[in-house]
Amino acid sequence: MKKNFERIKEEKLYVDAEINKFKSSITELEEKLSVVKPKLKESSERMEALENEKNDLRAELEQKNNETESLKKDLQKSISDKYVEVESLKDEKELKVNEVEALNDKIKALEETISEAKGAPQLMDEIKDILMHKGFLSDKEYEDLLERTSLE
Repeated sequence: MKKNFERIKEEKLYVDAEINKFKSSITELEEKLSVVKPKLKESSERMEALENEKNDLRAELEQKNNETESLKKDLQKSISDKYVEVESLKDEKELKVNEVEALNDKIKALEETISEAKGAPQLMDEIKDILMHKGFLSDKEYEDLLERTSLE
């Protein structure tokens, strides 16, 4: 029994030593934990702030993308409108060019008529002279007179 008692006593001493060792380990770990806890809290807060910032940036990016798409659509509509306007102006220009050409043709015709009209009094005078002297006018003489008056 004494042996048992000694053995139990030794075991108790061993267990006490282990307990003390564990207590000191627990104390060390508690100290480390007290140092790590604030850092962990700070890291957690920082991660939360970064997550919020990431979400804000994502929302801002989405908004910018939407604005860009809207601007693209506006630009495409503007380009389309300008294309229609340019085509309309081309058609209008073509009409104006045709109108100017028609007016130029009219002017040329009027100039010819005026030119002929300017020679008419002279032609009449010469016909009168011939008729007074000869009493008649041949076709050949009339054609010669027309040529001369249109050349002047």
